[in-house]
Amino acid sequence: MILYGRNLSPFTRRVALWLAHQGRAVERRELAPVGPDFEELKMQSPVARVPVLVLDDGRRLIESFVICDYLEQTAPEGTRLIPEAGEERLDCLSRLALANSTSEKAVALVYERDRRPEEMRWDKWIDRLTGQVEGGLAAMEAAQAARGDQPRDGGDLAAVIACQFLAATSPALIAGPQPALDALVERALTWPGVEDTLPLIPAN
Repeated sequence: MILYGRNLSPFTRRVALWLAHQGRAVERRELAPVGPDFEELKMQSPVARVPVLVLDDGRRLIESFVICDYLEQTAPEGTRLIPEAGEERLDCLSRLALANSTSEKAVALVYERDRRPEEMRWDKWIDRLTGQVEGGLAAMEAAQAARGDQPRDGGDLAAVIACQFLAATSPALIAGPQPALDALVERALTWPGVEDTLPLIPAN
């Protein structure tokens, strides 16, 4: 399999960590949906978005939720990250959706604050995105505190990804006390692939 996208993308990284947890071999091609990679990425995805996972039979899957669903459906025994049914499944998916939504707002904040020309930035929109990220983090902290130190699942992975993306791109937003999330991120450094895929801001 081939995975297109950089670790800086929380959505690409979610797929990368899912693959690592399931022990699947994958080739990484770290293309970005901006700059000189854009045209090459369009050859892999009709909308030039990441992630794209090319399966061994040549099929291309786009969007992290579709890719991770495929990985769950074909997971090696004992490596699923989402419970099959019941309250545990609903809890996992709810935490995953919360963390994923927080990541989406954090990415939008980066584009508005750091990518848009200064004279075109909309301060009220930046404030709104900031508030949405802060609200997401508070809810994630409460959910993680209630969960405690249970075996990792897909919701935990998504929370770690959101926190580490914010630490790389908006550290002031994640500097406050959040003991449950901080403990989760610390534990995650021992999980497959986490330390090897930490998001890095490009030099240019």
